[in-house]
Amino acid sequence: MRTLGMIRAATPPPPDLTPRLRARLRELKANERVTLELPEFGWGWRLAALVAVATPLLVPEPLRFLAASGLL
Repeated sequence: MRTLGMIRAATPPPPDLTPRLRARLRELKANERVTLELPEFGWGWRLAALVAVATPLLVPEPLRFLAASGLL
């Protein structure tokens, strides 16, 4: 057995994260709509976006910095 096959056999399948959505889609009538609501971006997302935008502007050599920090 190849390595990839062994890894796939050892890991359980991912859980179905959308059973409620699938049930709702099955119950739809012809002219109904399903709206999906995404959660608001919290402070963590805002901070990550700020760092991602500010890094190339503030660091003299951003590619070398990202490579040295292991992010690239």
